Amino acid sequence: MGDKQSGLDLEAPPPVAVSSLSSPTQEHLRPFDINCDLNPVADLVEQCFADTLDPDGMNYLRQMRSAARNPVYLRWASVSVEQVSMPLSGYVWVEDNRVVGNLTLIPFTLHGRRSYLIANVAVHPDYRRRGIARSLTIRALEHARRKASGAVWLHVREDNQAALHLYRSLEFRERARRTTWQNSNPASGRELRPEPLPLVRVIQRQPGHWTAQRAWLDALYPSEINWHLNLNVSALKPGLLAGLYRLFADIQVRQWSLAEGDRLLGVATWQSALSYTDHIWLAAPPDTEGFVAQVLLQHIQARMTTRRRPLTLDYPAGQAVQGIQAAGFEPKQTLIWMEQRL
Repeated sequence: MGDKQSGLDLEAPPPVAVSSLSSPTQEHLRPFDINCDLNPVADLVEQCFADTLDPDGMNYLRQMRSAARNPVYLRWASVSVEQVSMPLSGYVWVEDNRVVGNLTLIPFTLHGRRSYLIANVAVHPDYRRRGIARSLTIRALEHARRKASGAVWLHVREDNQAALHLYRSLEFRERARRTTWQNSNPASGRELRPEPLPLVRVIQRQPGHWTAQRAWLDALYPSEINWHLNLNVSALKPGLLAGLYRLFADIQVRQWSLAEGDRLLGVATWQSALSYTDHIWLAAPPDTEGFVAQVLLQHIQARMTTRRRPLTLDYPAGQAVQGIQAAGFEPKQTLIWMEQRL
């Protein structure tokens, strides 16, 4: 049974027997070696995902190549692969003396238990349709079991049917479907205005709005995926302590509420980011989220003109679509989050 507001499917999948995932010994498959694989994996990922890499993705590849030239980083990373939530480990497929397949494993903590995210699954075009991605995924699941992991997660583009078929065949279950919206020209959103309603006004977020805002944020950005986003819910709290935290963590936020008389309709947060886009976090109940999205997204664009940066909104797929589009945003991609509990 699906949870409409969060986009999460909370029904637990049946356990998969370890024997059903056992893979034959393959001489081409070995653990990722950070001392020699960073550059070839960066080249492989760039080749396989050239048409979908955004500026953040290209910067990620530049950082990989830079790290390959940094002996201090390599020494630190070689002993930290299982302690930090960074792409430092995984498996590669080596054939004809080159890396032609890759799978990255990123450890993270979810509900107090170690879990893993599978990322950067890439196979060279000349070596596809030979079961390399399947073998890499099976090995990753075996790795997670050896580490007593609670679950393995991954996300895949909605239009990547081949990958979806693979992961479903390995007993991964869909848990969320999220759309990334982006407005590359924030000024365009200011040209549109929703039809005004009596008593509806945009105001600064008030301390008394936090309880409702927090509940909506928890529903729309559940913990199962929130760890992977740049959202720190505690940093949005009102009060001196949260303000000091934002100051020392160098987190800039501005927040606005939409109210109709005494009724709170929703809250939107603008947050600066080190990436090439700033973030917007929308908090609203299902019955008002479309109108809230349109009004507050346009309001934010009208007041953040000095930033002149693209704006990104992550939101459950299929929700508030008309309001988000009316504010000048376009869908960039829809990702399906999948999980296998171990």
